[in-house]
Amino acid sequence: MLKTITSVTKKIIGIHPQQGVQPLRNLTHVGSTFHGYHVPENFLTPDSVCYCIGAGEDISFDTELKYRFDSRVYIFDPMPEGIHHFEKLKEYASRNQPFSIHTSIPFTYRVNKEQVDAITFVEVGVWDAKTKLKFFAPDRDDYPSHSVYLFQDTGKYIEAPVDRLSNLMKQLGHQSVDLVKMEIEGAEYTVIDTIVDDKLDVKVILVEFDEVFNTKDKLFHFRIKKSCDKLKKAGYVLVHSTENLKRTFVRRDVYETLKAQELGLN
Repeated sequence: MLKTITSVTKKIIGIHPQQGVQPLRNLTHVGSTFHGYHVPENFLTPDSVCYCIGAGEDISFDTELKYRFDSRVYIFDPMPEGIHHFEKLKEYASRNQPFSIHTSIPFTYRVNKEQVDAITFVEVGVWDAKTKLKFFAPDRDDYPSHSVYLFQDTGKYIEAPVDRLSNLMKQLGHQSVDLVKMEIEGAEYTVIDTIVDDKLDVKVILVEFDEVFNTKDKLFHFRIKKSCDKLKKAGYVLVHSTENLKRTFVRRDVYETLKAQELGLN
């Protein structure tokens, strides 16, 4: 009964996880159980440019983009845990040894040495300006990621370089990006704002709203709703959402093309 009341209440105030989802039929899960996302099955190609912002100790989604679609993958993370994890994967791949992550539901990386070498790792964070920021350490030993937005009360931090996504696109020579994934511990609000405000040519946006797991205060649902509403107003369609608000947004023109392909299969 309580669960039903909670669900109805969330729908009334517009924060239910499945509210507003316009699903695509041909979505495929890419990556591990914990850090994977749903993407359109027939969307990515070897010519696709994919930006994966935030690495940490699970880059299963990022590497599967290379393994499954041979896309052009760029990972952005200035934190030592992310850099170390990528270097560890390179070492295992160079020795042709399996490298598995997670114990409860394991995932084993499938990329070989050539595929790992083809991934570009950029040791810069993404924010709204080119500067240096404090990335605060969590107060949990089992949580590996630092955050600009969260954990500020711990007082422990690492300073690292960040830049605006539009600047990074120019530096890398990309006028458009096919897919942007964000797992950046609360900084996703700021980066989404820059994507919309700069009118960047980004076709698919995948985002984990981290405050679901690391609540800053009781208003986090409304911050998430505001950010999602901004994407929708900018022309993005919400095509998939988990109960924990890991979400897939597809730009309207791409969505309509994919929908037309679905209808052609009937």
